[in-house]
Amino acid sequence: MRFVHYLRVETNRIFRSKTTWIFVALTAVLPLLGLTLFPFSELLTASTQLIINPVLTGTLGAAFLFALFTLLELDKVRKFNTFSLTEAIAPSMALHIARMGAIFIVSLATGLIVLIAYLPYTAYNMGSFFELRLYVSTYLIFMIPSMWIGSLFAAIFYQFFRRVDVSFIGVVACAFMSLNRPFFEDFILRWIMPNLPIFSDAFGNDRLLRMGIYGRVFWLLMLGGIWLVSLMFTRKYEKGAFGSLPFNIKKFYLPIAGAALILLSVNHYRSQPFYNNAPIEVDWEVVDDIGAALNITSISADITPDFSRGRMFGRIVYEIDGNVNGGKSRMIINSGYTVYSMLLDGEPIEFIDLNNDQFTIKHIEFEIPTGDRMELVVEYGGYPMLWGFSRLIIGGPEISRRNVDLMNHSVIPSLRVREAEIEVRLTLPEPLTLITLSGAVTDINHNGDGTKTWTLTDESDNIGIFAADYVRRVVEANDITVEFYHHARFTELLEKNNIDEVLSDVFKFCTERFGPLHYLEDDRLRLVQTSAHMLGGGAINGMSFMGEIAFSIYSLTDPLKGASGMELLAHEIIHQWWGLNRMFWEDDETPEWSAEGLTVYSTYRLYKEKFGEEFARLNSVEEWQRAVDAMNRNFYRRHPEYLDIMPETFAATLRVNERMVMKYSLMPLKILRAEELVGGEEAFDAILAELSRSNQFEFLTYQEFLDACGLTKEDLRLD
Repeated sequence: MRFVHYLRVETNRIFRSKTTWIFVALTAVLPLLGLTLFPFSELLTASTQLIINPVLTGTLGAAFLFALFTLLELDKVRKFNTFSLTEAIAPSMALHIARMGAIFIVSLATGLIVLIAYLPYTAYNMGSFFELRLYVSTYLIFMIPSMWIGSLFAAIFYQFFRRVDVSFIGVVACAFMSLNRPFFEDFILRWIMPNLPIFSDAFGNDRLLRMGIYGRVFWLLMLGGIWLVSLMFTRKYEKGAFGSLPFNIKKFYLPIAGAALILLSVNHYRSQPFYNNAPIEVDWEVVDDIGAALNITSISADITPDFSRGRMFGRIVYEIDGNVNGGKSRMIINSGYTVYSMLLDGEPIEFIDLNNDQFTIKHIEFEIPTGDRMELVVEYGGYPMLWGFSRLIIGGPEISRRNVDLMNHSVIPSLRVREAEIEVRLTLPEPLTLITLSGAVTDINHNGDGTKTWTLTDESDNIGIFAADYVRRVVEANDITVEFYHHARFTELLEKNNIDEVLSDVFKFCTERFGPLHYLEDDRLRLVQTSAHMLGGGAINGMSFMGEIAFSIYSLTDPLKGASGMELLAHEIIHQWWGLNRMFWEDDETPEWSAEGLTVYSTYRLYKEKFGEEFARLNSVEEWQRAVDAMNRNFYRRHPEYLDIMPETFAATLRVNERMVMKYSLMPLKILRAEELVGGEEAFDAILAELSRSNQFEFLTYQEFLDACGLTKEDLRLD
């Protein structure tokens, strides 16, 4: 009860201080900097621009501000030389704990004030993409704990040094370490600058929020434990840190509790469920080694994920026929999954988790006896893991209430079955629509409890699926049936940018000039919008998928890719020809060469034909030239030696920006020059059609492009 009294007194005192409200006001200004002067992420989704950027600025600045605020509050007894007086009123340790509790309360109040202050602006500017849960969660998970962590760092240093300047330097040093390798490459250890590269506007961000909570819990456990140990050095009877230790050691339960928290934090770190231990180089011989092959005639699986926890649960039945020799086999499964049981003809069999992580998978080894017909039943589940060579990757297998993205044996385990009757029943929330990368959906059953069970069939057990609140559009264009699946939240935005017209125009223009998409089956293409966490896109089995960043409200006004949202949509679809139908080889000798150059050029040609030469010149060619001229005028491009002495982050940003201009502006100008040199548009279209058709399984190099045009690098050099 006495501690509660101390806490109430300290809280009232701190809130009456003018200094407190100065720090509150300074903290409240920080998110504004992320919205205007210092955005951390240029990735173009509304949630990234209007939530991540202000939160990251607030997180970084608030950690320093509240570390300094904590030091000033803790130093008041020494500064005003009132130690004897306060010691006579209450024990120093009790007052220190109460003061830290009051600082934590001020931190919480400040965070809530900031959250409420920016809520109207964020909601208004995000419009239909605004999600209150995401907005509130981001501030609560990242910004507010950052203040607590900064305060704990400051309190720990102050307990040992009893000096504000030295202690604050210690906090700055810890922050600097967090921003550098190897700390910066580990999402858990990044306490002052959490890994928040991008938020999805429609597909959910559960994994990023879980990772944020996980990292915050680690630091609060670790620093909380160290802080409890540091209490043993609370000054008593005007003695120093070590001189006071014998008087404080009677409270032995504090260091014991502190050690327990530290050990708990270490175990918490080692047990993280998000990334496996796979190396950067994948040993495909290990991946493909499944031991004794089994003759699987049919597979039946029931999948019931837990969407609130992001976990997979499944039961799969294999019918095995004609396994004469028996032997050890290996099952391929996501690294985060656990096999709970294996039954062979109703009897348990032994199995071993090899934990041999490669990419996102591992192997489960088991032995099958000699026999003619057997039934193998496997129960498995877990949280799907990402590739562990970098703990900053966020795109990969995911299960959430808003989005399911499962590939690479994350749906069902694989025994490398290629020809069998495979039926998978997957239960999803009612709003989600299932899309399979191969096979077909044969049945949908409404369960009456807010879920639907989808039945999909295939012949291979390497199954990939997407599921979200999709809207399906069908467009017929030049004998190609295009099915475009996009999230329902993007309906208004895409209709505003004439998506049906864009699809029709692009496929008509590109097929007439560059030929058909040779990787298609039955002239049917499925375009699928996926989460922003999937940076880029891909193509497989007549399907092309691309992250939502290509369709975001900010991307649709990107001048590098086009003067309007219509042009950007066309740009991304034209990548079916330049980037997917024919992939590109990029190298450091010609950094401007990539799929972007021909895609930007093709978009220019499309809208030159649609809107006229003047429109294309003003909105494309002149924009490219202005960007290239600005790049060439840049001081650091003319004097690259100065980049070697600039801060690494600054230099890296300049290089990235320069490469973007080279790909999106310089290369289109060179391609336009090539068009002129080969005799005009008609002759150039014939060359591009041949490049699109030939060497389908080889990368298109800059030299191959030059040879096809009968040109050299010098011919395309721009003055």
